[in-house]
Amino acid sequence: MSKFGIQYPGESLETFLKQNSCIDNTLEDSKDIRDILRRFRQGYSERNLENVDSFTEELFINSDDISVLGTSTGEILLGFHEVKQLIRGDWEYWGDLNIDCENPHISIDNNVAWFSTKGSVKYNFEHTPERYDRYVDYIKTNAEDNELTPKQRITFINWVLTLNYHQRDEQSREYFWPMGLSGMLLKEENSWKIAHLQFSMAKSNFPDERFENSKDYMDSYNEQRSISKKYKNNKATEDIIEFLKSFQEDFREKKNISDILIRKYFNENNNPYVIGPENKWYEGVEHIKKFFIDSDMDNLYLDIENTIACKLGDITWITTIGTLKHKFTEEELINRSLQELDNLFKSNLSSKEKLFAAQRSVAYVLKECATGVNYTCPIRMTAIISNHVNSPKFNYIHFSFPFYWIFEGKIDGILQ
Repeated sequence: MSKFGIQYPGESLETFLKQNSCIDNTLEDSKDIRDILRRFRQGYSERNLENVDSFTEELFINSDDISVLGTSTGEILLGFHEVKQLIRGDWEYWGDLNIDCENPHISIDNNVAWFSTKGSVKYNFEHTPERYDRYVDYIKTNAEDNELTPKQRITFINWVLTLNYHQRDEQSREYFWPMGLSGMLLKEENSWKIAHLQFSMAKSNFPDERFENSKDYMDSYNEQRSISKKYKNNKATEDIIEFLKSFQEDFREKKNISDILIRKYFNENNNPYVIGPENKWYEGVEHIKKFFIDSDMDNLYLDIENTIACKLGDITWITTIGTLKHKFTEEELINRSLQELDNLFKSNLSSKEKLFAAQRSVAYVLKECATGVNYTCPIRMTAIISNHVNSPKFNYIHFSFPFYWIFEGKIDGILQ
């Protein structure tokens, strides 16, 4: 089971892409899309701010219809101008992005194509007085948050200290954090251009945002809903809305997740797959069924009425947000932590790293235990839906949680 912590079986991204990428390099469209991804990677590698305008105009459709879902909370960018601003901010402040342009999974349907691939972000942490000043201010702000109980404040401070105050030998340290990237392209005048993207980082022990931990998280979620309402030329037709409502209802509480149910919602003839919040790939009926049985999606509540949709021919791309709701007793969380520690002690990490990882695991659980049994966190979802024999069906779904970059060691557990 997952329950936000223990990872469930699924193909690694590398395995999935090697087995499912478009390997026929004689296909001109497939080659063109790989070239688009190479130029996208090159721009993010060079990070030349003077080239932001030409880069965006060359690779993206100049339209209010385009959208990008970034890694951080609230990063729903709508329209050409906002996407350009995101790219400028990424090049100026983000880590170094690298993506696999040789083995992407690519599907093409006339003038619409969609892809998924793996990547990484190189992020640097170093010992500087300014960095520690920021963390002191961060802790002080949360210590004075009267909306949190004293127990929540103390366990939060302990968690922040655990993630940041380690005995590292190097003054500066580089991390290559795994990332997933999916998107859709449209063909205009024999040229492919990007219409939609989703960046995703695998979650750590728990999702970064829990509404019960901070009112700011709820405010951020509502802000994202407001952004979605502003999307121009929304193509969220009635049949798509009803399809999403039916999907949510049928998979809630896992009453009867069967092969028949998966085939009802996924286009079996087009190699369907799901990308889970851990950035694992689940391809085909059997693997998708296992994902929904083993994951936390039985308590998924999508903001269906504010779904962003773009349509061309029989293909619809959607972006929506939602919440996952659970109840965890303190005993359940503690037992899960003990299981994680048992797995940790069997790993190949050095004893020093095992101690750091054990401390992080315990700090996470203490922080979550302090908040109570109700657990609500935001989730994002993008998908490609095709009109299959007059009935909508998913070609793929990409789930992800909002991700914070500021903590060193936060995702070390999933990199083992």
